[in-house]
Amino acid sequence: MTQELGSNDLGTYSYVSRVYNENMRLAAYKLPETAADGDNVLFFDTDEIQLTMQIVDQRVIRVTITTLAPQSSTYMQVFEGFEFGLDALGTWINTYHRSTSTHGPASDVVNGILASYNTTPDNVLTVSLTRAK
Repeated sequence: MTQELGSNDLGTYSYVSRVYNENMRLAAYKLPETAADGDNVLFFDTDEIQLTMQIVDQRVIRVTITTLAPQSSTYMQVFEGFEFGLDALGTWINTYHRSTSTHGPASDVVNGILASYNTTPDNVLTVSLTRAK
């Protein structure tokens, strides 16, 4: 059973964390059951990857993943936790390749979710997931 996207969000935090965790095999990268509201709520920050969310009234407005290792298995699994969990399988792999190969921005919408990628010249990838407008 899936939850409809809100008009400006990805769903409630409890929904987003549950569907992400159901698809995440790496215990260190699972999300807690609850989270506080905030603009940049930090969930993990390692040498390899950082995950923050913007949460308003317990609704997830934005998920941001930043990685120094865009080709790593850790990044791929974290991103896929959201991609599979939010039932947004589609063309994002092509968008990822456009950004990482050109070291610039690329974006695409799948099932009402906008994935915005930006890879810097020093190979730092930032991906934001938001509700497409």
